[in-house]
Amino acid sequence: MNENVINNLKSESRWLRLLFMVVFYFAAYVVGMLLFLVAIIQVIHGFIKGSPNNRLLALSAGLNRYFYQVLQYITYNCNRKPYPFSDWPEGEASVDDKGDKLS
Repeated sequence: MNENVINNLKSESRWLRLLFMVVFYFAAYVVGMLLFLVAIIQVIHGFIKGSPNNRLLALSAGLNRYFYQVLQYITYNCNRKPYPFSDWPEGEASVDDKGDKLS
């Protein structure tokens, strides 16, 4: 075996990252289920009230950003660990295709 491969296999930081990747994968799964639930609630709210719920918009924006951060971490596109090792991502105001803010 190549000496570099052996050193990589012995690296604690790589094994620790693998552990974090598995934990964050399960966190992403839970967040994905929450996002699906929020989407269903938004559809129901839209039929009843005629517009999306602003609080759920803010919640889903934060969950979307967190989901993205987790995916970035587990695919090695980012080395910064997502929440709870960093701040919770703030959601942005939702806009439609025309750039208008959704209400």
